[in-house]
Amino acid sequence: MQETLIILVVFVAFAVLFQRLRLGTVLGFLIGGTVAGPWGLALVRELETVRLLGELGVVFLLFNLGLELKLERFRLFGVRVYALACTQLLVTAAAIGAIAVSLGLALEPAIIVGGALALSSTAVVLQLLADLGRTLTQLGRLAIAILLVQDLAVGPLLVLVNVLSGGGGSIALGLLTALAKGAVVVFLVVGISRYLLPLALEYIAGFAADEVFTAATLLIVLGASFATAQAGLSTALGAFVAGLMVADSEYRHQIAADIAPFRGLLLGLFFMTVGMAIDLDAALASLDRVVVIALGLLLLKSLVLFGLASALGYRPQLALQLGCLLAQGGEFAFVLFGLAAQTGLLVGPGVQALTVAVALSMVITALVAALGRRRLDRLEGEASASLSELDARTAELRNHVVIAGFGQVGMALARHLISLGVTVLVLDYDPKRVRSSQAHHLPVYFGNAARADVLRAAHVGRARLMVVALPTRTGGERVVRLARALYPGLRLLARVPDEAAVPEMRAAGADAVVVEGLTTARDLAERAILLYEPDEAAGS
Repeated sequence: MQETLIILVVFVAFAVLFQRLRLGTVLGFLIGGTVAGPWGLALVRELETVRLLGELGVVFLLFNLGLELKLERFRLFGVRVYALACTQLLVTAAAIGAIAVSLGLALEPAIIVGGALALSSTAVVLQLLADLGRTLTQLGRLAIAILLVQDLAVGPLLVLVNVLSGGGGSIALGLLTALAKGAVVVFLVVGISRYLLPLALEYIAGFAADEVFTAATLLIVLGASFATAQAGLSTALGAFVAGLMVADSEYRHQIAADIAPFRGLLLGLFFMTVGMAIDLDAALASLDRVVVIALGLLLLKSLVLFGLASALGYRPQLALQLGCLLAQGGEFAFVLFGLAAQTGLLVGPGVQALTVAVALSMVITALVAALGRRRLDRLEGEASASLSELDARTAELRNHVVIAGFGQVGMALARHLISLGVTVLVLDYDPKRVRSSQAHHLPVYFGNAARADVLRAAHVGRARLMVVALPTRTGGERVVRLARALYPGLRLLARVPDEAAVPEMRAAGADAVVVEGLTTARDLAERAILLYEPDEAAGS
């Protein structure tokens, strides 16, 4: 109990402190864990329970990512993105392995070191993208595609450790077996999630018991993770696949709300365990080696990614950002190094040096991201920082109209309502468009209207009306469902591309729907006024 209280105190204290300093919670948790851990002030000595909870945090993070992405978005990545993801992994692993051999390491352990260090940290990168507000930008999509390919590689790497240590026979046979098992398990997870899960959720939802639905959500996440783990793949992969399958369910928003507290808390504990795993005595004893490995890893991976991204036609600024974001070592390196040490493939103090160097690379990445945040906001427009500003700037608003989407239709609608004296607040996810609009003194703020925290920051609950003017059918429906779930009494007006989408949008919760046409903005404006002033409209 005492250690639990200490962990929670450190968790809260460092999260608040580093948020105040605008350095990001990732860096705060990493440093907080180092301070409180066995090699810091030794406030916490038993790491196994904390480490297990931390691993669950990564699992919930990947499940939530699956909920956010949806299966259909994978087609939007394109061949070039996956080509970059695969070549990055292979080239980086080969380069690191070659360096390890040149430094005197045998070929077998060098292969494992190369593969382990080629992986980036899914937990760190996704949290940094969320902190920076770049998850759904081009940078975020590229980073996520690369991370997913890396997660797929964890299974074969685990097989390689077993085979190269002398316990698994043929490498080709081992990898083929792992691939077959993984395919079967993923197929089962997809089948169950697609066909059986909706029926089960509908049945459970009928009980109207929140705690039962939450328990079912936990069962989905942990069950899928356990299944892929048994197949020799990563637990995170199973959670991600389950999230993708649930993403099309009508219960997606409720499930996301249920896991949000678990995800945030457990993920914070994961970062703390990474900090706690840093053996300060060993790090100080071989400080020069640890620093050289960490900095060399960051430099090599960033250069490889920058070079490959540039060669594939991505603009230099994006390639550089991607290289810096994914340059650190990953959490699965700890698993691979630990397994290699158990099997005797990696021995000696070098294992601890590699482990500490990976943790240090995570800390450096979080620090660089925190320090570079202001510059990134200047270049591309503020993102996560705009939430607090959005909250502050709109704190006094009452009975306003919230418009989601500031394309041509949203812009025309906003100008028309403003000309009538209606208070308008616009949310848009294009930073350049937001910055340009604000320069013209228009009430446009950066924010993804499909996120609950953005809608709360915009005080949508106090609005008289919300108009969803997004051009895509799925995007608009997603925002309408979320807004209706959060604010049952809110009046909702939505735009749809064709007549076929009207029933679905109404089922999602829209009070009125306007079909795309030559006079879309005018039709939306007319409906908006009718919904905004229902009493006056009824009496006229």
